[in-house]
Amino acid sequence: MYDRRLDAVIVAAELGSFASAGRRLHISTPAVVKQVNTFEQEYGLTLFDRSRSGVRLTAAGEEFVADALPIIDRCREILRRARNRTESASAPIRLGVSMLRSGRRILDLWQRDAGRHPQIRLELVSMPDDRQSIDDIIMHLGERIDMVSTAFDAESWHGVCNTLALDAEPLCIAVTREHRLARLPRVTLDDLAGERIHIIRRHHGGNDRARDMLEQHSGIELINIDHYDLDVFNQCAQIGDPMISKPMWDGVHPQLVNVAVDWPEPVELSYGLLYALHPEPQVRDFVERIRELNGMRGA
Repeated sequence: MYDRRLDAVIVAAELGSFASAGRRLHISTPAVVKQVNTFEQEYGLTLFDRSRSGVRLTAAGEEFVADALPIIDRCREILRRARNRTESASAPIRLGVSMLRSGRRILDLWQRDAGRHPQIRLELVSMPDDRQSIDDIIMHLGERIDMVSTAFDAESWHGVCNTLALDAEPLCIAVTREHRLARLPRVTLDDLAGERIHIIRRHHGGNDRARDMLEQHSGIELINIDHYDLDVFNQCAQIGDPMISKPMWDGVHPQLVNVAVDWPEPVELSYGLLYALHPEPQVRDFVERIRELNGMRGA
């Protein structure tokens, strides 16, 4: 309904920084700069004064943002009302799934109860695992996809989407089946000495806590990765390097196995659902039922 580059313009205006806008939008700083620059060039506008200390709206930019905000809100309201008119109570709830976000635990929970709620229909929608695409999907939950099941830091998505934490997801190590560590039930940081460990770059919540501990060990070399996808799994399987992993990825790659880590202090993410800030009624009902089913596990 509106040019998505406006998201970058508005958040950069609010925070006074392209870098801060990137963190809020979960995209890179160059991506924010590109969106703003191409928008300005396409429409012949100069919305920002740029300096080393940050960015500030020009007079024209201030008027533009003030005029754009109610239009964006109106577009969202039009979409919401259109969905309410066209979707029946049995409209499907679309769960995004991929190789790394299979939704297996959500599906297992729902399978216990689906027959009691025929009015709730669950539909699986394929989605990519590359960083920018998945972050864009999460920022626009409720449009093409209603929910994503994944490991997350709730703080990272505050104000972007709702979260439902169902379980803890302790970070572990994935190694090849032939690796010396694969035979151990748990490993310590001393066991990891001499290894090259692939880990997501800093500014990713629980991964940062793991990185802090690993960096304190002089015998461990860290290899930065930008995001997790099958290429990363394949690379580690081929060269034999361990990588920071999660229980939800157990079995994703046939050559890799997860091994628990005795961290000096707990290092874990939450596992559960991400869904829109203003979900449709059927999505809200489904999330609430999943919450209840999870609480009944083992009862």
